[in-house]
Amino acid sequence: MPISVFWFLPGDIYFLWRKPLDIIKNIIADYEKLIKTSIQIPLSNGDTIRFTFNPQDLPHLLGLQHLVDNPILFEYSEKRLSATELYHRMCSDGDDAIDTNEFENSAYFNELFNGRIQYFSSELILDIIHARQIVRFDYSKIKNFSTKLDNYPNTFFFRLDDDYIENQESVLPCSIMRKNKNSDLFFEIYWRQVWKALEKNKHYKRLKDRYTLKDGTIDEQAIKDCTIDEQAIKDCTNDDILKHYDLLQLDALDKIYLPYMKKDFRWTNDEKRFILQKINDSDRDLLPNEIRQLLNEYKQKQ
Repeated sequence: MPISVFWFLPGDIYFLWRKPLDIIKNIIADYEKLIKTSIQIPLSNGDTIRFTFNPQDLPHLLGLQHLVDNPILFEYSEKRLSATELYHRMCSDGDDAIDTNEFENSAYFNELFNGRIQYFSSELILDIIHARQIVRFDYSKIKNFSTKLDNYPNTFFFRLDDDYIENQESVLPCSIMRKNKNSDLFFEIYWRQVWKALEKNKHYKRLKDRYTLKDGTIDEQAIKDCTIDEQAIKDCTNDDILKHYDLLQLDALDKIYLPYMKKDFRWTNDEKRFILQKINDSDRDLLPNEIRQLLNEYKQKQ
């Protein structure tokens, strides 16, 4: 339906109009790339973020419940129309189809578009997920804010201020695994964040200041050839440093891979050293299922 305006001039009547922009329809088509994509992000504090993008998540992500002057979306805002049914009808070509272009006629649409909808894209969402910047959100630190949080993609919005991250607890992602609807896997270890998360580890403390770089990562070359200045190595022996570095790497493997294993999973230090060697020999981060397979092969040989 075209959007039109009457314009009266003496003796003439003009229509000013434009075609609908298909804004929501285009977003639905783009969102299809995310549907059934599962995300798993183990954190430095021991928690793990797990969620999957589902079709019914989109209406709330876009904030359609705020367009209350649209009769259908008012029913959705009052929970008399489910998100699942709303999404289905937004995608439908049948008799129950909803014309999403009607949403643009809402008096609240421009505000919602400027603050949220115009920024929404599958590419941007994945960029945010991979940005490695996460806070453990405490809503009590935000004035006039309350929420019931569930473990699914809940809200998307654009802000120029840092009200929602200021004074919040920063947490470090140690890795990420992403699986799409075609079962294609993406896995990456965030080594810098892993070393940062281990700063309180007793083995890390033995290496700190002597064998760590400014960003907190381990200076592996310095450990291998002990080329730190003489004062730095005066109080330790090479064997001592190598022992603590070895044990620190084994602790790092726990931090990285245990969140992806079953609760009853256990492995020995020798098994970890075997896996560590395989990782060092590889030119990429090994997937958790590859780790399990390698461990089975190792146990069979033993």
